[in-house]
Amino acid sequence: MAEADNQEPRSGKRKYRKDKPWDHDGIDHWKIEAYTEEEGQKNPLIDESSFSTLFPRYREQYLRQWWPEVTRVLKSHHIDCELNLIEGSMTVKTTRKTWDPYAIINARDLIKLLARSVPFQQAEKIMQDDVNCDVIKIGNIVSNKVNHAVNTHGKLTFSFLASVFNASTFVDLRLPHHS
Repeated sequence: MAEADNQEPRSGKRKYRKDKPWDHDGIDHWKIEAYTEEEGQKNPLIDESSFSTLFPRYREQYLRQWWPEVTRVLKSHHIDCELNLIEGSMTVKTTRKTWDPYAIINARDLIKLLARSVPFQQAEKIMQDDVNCDVIKIGNIVSNKVNHAVNTHGKLTFSFLASVFNASTFVDLRLPHHS
């Protein structure tokens, strides 16, 4: 009762609002908890997921050179990968040991970035939880692609880890913004 007497009377909508014991300044409400392997083992994946993407012929030699590293990175997340040089495709799929449901989405983005000429050292960063990527197709937006590529290539002001600027596509890997 003594605490209630010390507080100022509240008016309007806040009249009956009480402070919650779990709502204090020491709690970071925007913090994202990491998904751990123990949590993943409690609820295993039910079905196999797979994604495939095509790559241009000129990327074949580079992909063949870096494919053991791609396999190593994906195996650490329990994702299988396949490089088909005859069809010109890359495939990623989950295994029975895959515990992170979002790992297959990151693996899909990894092979998309490799198909779009992003160097492996930059593309592998997509497998980290705090990194995401956007592929923006600008071919339909810009009428004169050659002049647009020349005019904007040096004027990109946002920070990025890796970017590829072909005449019709812009790829950007970004770390999340922390304020």
